Amino acid sequence: MGRVERVSDSISLDEATELIQVGKERSAESKRPVVVSLTRPFPIEIDSIQLFHAGTRIDSTRNYWALPAEESWTVSVGEAAEISVKGPKRFQQAAAILRDLISSAIVEDNGGPGLVFSGGFRFNPGLPADDPWREFHDGLLTLPRWMVTSQSNGKRWVTINTVVNDHANVDSARKELADQATELFDSRTELAKDDEVLMKTEPTTDGWRRNVKEVLTAIKNEKLTKVTLARVMKLSAETPAPPEEVLRNLASNYPECRIFAFCRNQISFVGASPEELVNLRGEKVTSTCLAGSAPRGVSQKEDAEFSSWLLENAKERQEHAVVVEWIAQRMGSLCSKLQWDDVPHIVRLGNVQHLGTKFVGTPKTGCDILAFVEALHPTPAVGGIPLDPAMEMIGRLEDFDRGWYTGPVGWVDRFGNGEFAIAIRCALLRGNEAFLYAGAGIVSGSEPDREDHETTMKFKPLLTALGAT
Repeated sequence: MGRVERVSDSISLDEATELIQVGKERSAESKRPVVVSLTRPFPIEIDSIQLFHAGTRIDSTRNYWALPAEESWTVSVGEAAEISVKGPKRFQQAAAILRDLISSAIVEDNGGPGLVFSGGFRFNPGLPADDPWREFHDGLLTLPRWMVTSQSNGKRWVTINTVVNDHANVDSARKELADQATELFDSRTELAKDDEVLMKTEPTTDGWRRNVKEVLTAIKNEKLTKVTLARVMKLSAETPAPPEEVLRNLASNYPECRIFAFCRNQISFVGASPEELVNLRGEKVTSTCLAGSAPRGVSQKEDAEFSSWLLENAKERQEHAVVVEWIAQRMGSLCSKLQWDDVPHIVRLGNVQHLGTKFVGTPKTGCDILAFVEALHPTPAVGGIPLDPAMEMIGRLEDFDRGWYTGPVGWVDRFGNGEFAIAIRCALLRGNEAFLYAGAGIVSGSEPDREDHETTMKFKPLLTALGAT
């Protein structure tokens, strides 16, 4: 009887072991730990959600990033290295630590993605984190132990990362990698399907409307132009909600969005963001801002009517124009050339449509992805104008911690390229609880009842993904 071929047999453990030995020698010379990264083609077609689930057998730290419409995804498991930063300078701190790690790293990417960190940043740094967000720091970027990537061109890659010092036991490192490869690629565990409906707790509508009215008063008194207020909905159930099924539902229903999950110590932050904060690939940087919302119609005719209303409504156009002007100024300071749409276009999602404007630029020398993230976050789409009084008002009126909600989430590679989205249409899963977040931009002309309806629409993607009514 022939030997059953295992997926783990395709992993280049001999090459990984040789690279670890080189890293050990370099560490002895430099007197510091060395990052070692090996990327090789991965010839096996594999389900990304199943792989993400299999990662629980290795480590509770797992990240997921996918663009279903482009048929691309990345699953990251384990933690070879971590960049944890805090405070208002967190983007600069993260970039400096990243450069230091990369400067001595040994990387063989073979044309693949290579060394990639993924993670996110809190909306507002320096504030004490509420209990649900305790695992999610002001800034947190993780270099995974294992990373599998499937690209839109059909190519698949596996990356193994480790940090080596001069005392490393190379044989033990190889055995550990072999054991992890078996657990990750060869073991089969079916995802449990839970048909239980989560009980939902509605946010307090009266409090929301009161907050909206207070913002409108401040706008009328010319203290500010816009404030984006958020609200939270808490769900509870008999059993924990698995992030895997949430991700599968989101990918199926919102393929045009960036589907993400960041899991640490049994707490998962999951979502389907329609809003690209910034994408940097070599000599091209892009950003797409969304501001101004309308429902989807039940028919093609009604859908078109809502689109026309959105394009012609003065309040929605004003809300969008504020964001466009702000992004143009911030991106322009980091680009030698920058272009954007003269007239916003309609971005249609599963249950809502937005006004959208796309920016395309050429980055100035030395401007990496984190420099753009720092310049752009928080945009008026999630904060307000002017920023400081808007942030003060958000902190005073919102009685919950946003955590990573409306913060930048994404990835950065060793060349400073990367992609970050604004973490909206999302939920934090903790045990038997789920916390859902939604917000709306308040400008002159906003109406409390309409903003209430808008946030209700924005809760629906995660309510549906969680099986809640």
